[in-house]
This record gives sequence, C-alpha cells and structure tokens, in this order.
Amino acid sequence: MHPSLLLLDKPVGFSSFQIVRVFKKHYEKVGHAGTLDPFASGLLIILVGRSTKQFENIQKMEKTYTGEIILGIKTDTYDITGIRTEQNDIVKENCNASTLIRTAEQFVGEIEQKPPRYSALKHQGRKLYHMSRKNIKIEIKPRRVFIKSFRITDIDLPILRFESVVGRGVYIRSLAHDLGNAVGCGATLLSLRRTRIGEYELTQATKLGSFL
Repeated sequence: MHPSLLLLDKPVGFSSFQIVRVFKKHYEKVGHAGTLDPFASGLLIILVGRSTKQFENIQKMEKTYTGEIILGIKTDTYDITGIRTEQNDIVKENCNASTLIRTAEQFVGEIEQKPPRYSALKHQGRKLYHMSRKNIKIEIKPRRVFIKSFRITDIDLPILRFESVVGRGVYIRSLAHDLGNAVGCGATLLSLRRTRIGEYELTQATKLGSFL
C-alpha cells in the first residue's frame, strides 16, 4: 500500500469531511475518495500529499457494501435518519424469500437510478441537500449506473440484510428505496457498511481512534 494512501474504518456518526479535518491535524494536504454518509461505516480511503492525484482513479473503482433494509417505511432521505413520509403494511405474498430475492436481482446490471433528493450531487452549482432543506422543488433526473450484484443474504421481516457490488455513482439508499417500491410496501436503508473499494479491503483498515 502507498504510504500516503491511508485506509480507515470510518465509524458511524462522522461525515467524510469531518474525518478529513482530523487528518489535516497530521498532514498538510489531505482528501478522501468515496464519500460515506454519517450514518454509514466502513472503508474510507484517505489521500495524503501526492496521492490526492489518485482521486479520480479510486472513484472509478468497484465497491462492495453490506447493510440492512427495513420494509414498510419510506423516508425523505431514503435512510432511517430521515423524516418518515409513509408507512405501509407488509404484504406477505410480496415479501416471501423467493419474491424478495427475485426482485433484488431485477436491479442487477446497467440500470436507471434516481439519486436521493438529500445528496451532495449538484444542480446548477448548488448541492441537492441544500436545496431540499430550503424546500426548493427541482426535477432530479435518473442516471445510468452499473450494479454488479445485489444479493439478499438474510430475511427477518421487516428487515432484510444484503450485500451489493456496484460501480461508480450508485446510491445504495436509492437501491433500498427502489426495492421497496418494487415489492409494493416501500423501504428505507437501515444501516450501511462499505467493505471494499477496488483492491482495498476493510480488513486492511485502521480504526479512527489511532489518529485522534
């Protein structure tokens, strides 16, 4: 591993920007590749010095996530930290194991995915989450993204556990939201952990406490 490329196991509760601020106490030039939301944990690559030039290459790398989805609930952020916008009864016929697994498989491949309204994507130079907080109505267009795999690993209704391997630009929050719509009861992301970015594995990562 390049000495100026650090692998961190980001804990829940910190934004990627806050993590960078921690490392700026130790290094002059610092960045990160692959944003993780505060409620998510797992592999975050910290770029130091000349390695900041690797940003684009790392962004393009395949990523692996594990997490939990809760059925029957919709939120404005597509994750459990958001405001609940809808709650539905789970239709058992649509939520048996075979149906859920088959529905998840429908999202594998190159698909159209609409990013969450609360995201750092920009619209006319302004971040979507800033505009959403001010109740500015905008049309968010879907984007072509690639999902290599989306596998339901355990079912304990209303909670599903999953593993997904994705390309650049995929929002796992949107994937959870779209799965819920597809089975007819809605869903939101309950937890998320990134375990791999390209050749870099979470098992190689260091805990944040080592740098505080």
